[in-house]
Amino acid sequence: MKIVHLATEFAPFAKAGGLGEVLVGLSRELARLSHRVEVVLPKYSFIPPIGLHPSLSFLCEEGGHFHENRAWQGYFGQCHLTLLEAFHPKGYFQRPHIYGYQDDTSRFLYFTKAALEWLKTAKESIDVLHLHDWPVAVAAYLQKESYRLPIKKVILTIHNGEYQGLCAHWDLEAIGLQSGTYPKEAFQDEIHTETLNLLKGGVVYADAVNTVSPSYAAEIIAQKGKGIAFARYQHKISGILNGIDSVLWNPSDDPHLSIHYQQGSIEEIERGKEGARHLLAKHFGLSEEKRPWIGNITRLVPQKGPELIEAGLCKTLELGGTFLLLGSSPIASIQNHFETLKKELFTESAFFHFDYNEPLAHQIYAALDFILVPSHFEPCGLTQLIAMRYGTIPIVRKTGGLQDTVFDIENNKKGNGIVFEKATQEETTRAIERAFLLFQTQREKRRELIQRGMRIDFSWKKPAQEYLKIYG
Repeated sequence: MKIVHLATEFAPFAKAGGLGEVLVGLSRELARLSHRVEVVLPKYSFIPPIGLHPSLSFLCEEGGHFHENRAWQGYFGQCHLTLLEAFHPKGYFQRPHIYGYQDDTSRFLYFTKAALEWLKTAKESIDVLHLHDWPVAVAAYLQKESYRLPIKKVILTIHNGEYQGLCAHWDLEAIGLQSGTYPKEAFQDEIHTETLNLLKGGVVYADAVNTVSPSYAAEIIAQKGKGIAFARYQHKISGILNGIDSVLWNPSDDPHLSIHYQQGSIEEIERGKEGARHLLAKHFGLSEEKRPWIGNITRLVPQKGPELIEAGLCKTLELGGTFLLLGSSPIASIQNHFETLKKELFTESAFFHFDYNEPLAHQIYAALDFILVPSHFEPCGLTQLIAMRYGTIPIVRKTGGLQDTVFDIENNKKGNGIVFEKATQEETTRAIERAFLLFQTQREKRRELIQRGMRIDFSWKKPAQEYLKIYG
């Protein structure tokens, strides 16, 4: 089967959140199963051309002007990579970040059209064109109504339905879609009716749509007051739980750890985690006293519950534990607030690091006893999956993919973490108190939870088979 992924992230080359890791894990597994997998994404200026070679140049029209583009090609594992370099006068992808610009809509509409122009030049039959999130969702309409390339099926995955790509009719006009040439209701936002919604257009025109967990699929179908009434399209919506890259996240041979460990011997696991704590304590001046290490690795955005993270942090320090935070916020007010917290609380018991650091993330996952994930909503979440892989017990709020993967310790057969229901500071701090009780008085139960979490197979083997079913 020939599968082409169209996306804006692909780890480790371009990563802003979970999408980049999800795409590389799924693509690798599909390639391992002998499918021909191509990933098409923008060639951002921060991606070095190492391992890539220039291929065909081609033109793409925007607003009546034709701009040159060049395809760069290479391989990552068994996956065929195509990075499209746009010689655009506005420097669409000659910028230091993937997202966060006022013209993001124009940038990604242009990329989506350029990607279809690229596929047109290839003149190759494609079994599945797999689209990821709003930036490329318009490809479903363009393929069905304009390009009509030899593509059997178009799939859209919603990694986060809060981001829907709201725009105006002139944004679509720039890529050749004049008002009246497409049905307005297919793109019309259902709250702001004078606004177009790119994700909705993708949902309408894709052959199948999925979210990244079963619970999140149910949540968006049930929700009201959003820009898309997903319930109208529930016949084509399913939920497939994400996996994690078990090669990248593997404590038995992780190059970023000083002592390796694997599921099996709890003593070996504890030695490995103690080694990770010792490394961080020595490097950052943290206390090595025997007390719970609790932490959070995240983007500090409203979805992730920054006020709940703060409540968990303060409760951990109040109870005599150590808290580690790795993450930053694109929102100035939130970032400034946590920088103030760092000045007030940064001691041998509280560690803050605001620049994402891949080796440090691996070391923190291994060092922690518990990881706090108090999200207001969570399409899937990779943090809790990676944490369990490293023998760290998750503390999560019952929502989306978190409730599909973490079960409370009171569930004797499936319990692998601590779960709370309401997104309140009170419930968050109560969950922290339960973690301390588990750490201090229930050693054998805690050991059992660690081993149970490490035994769960969160690889891409099962999810890939689910995707193959919807590919048809």
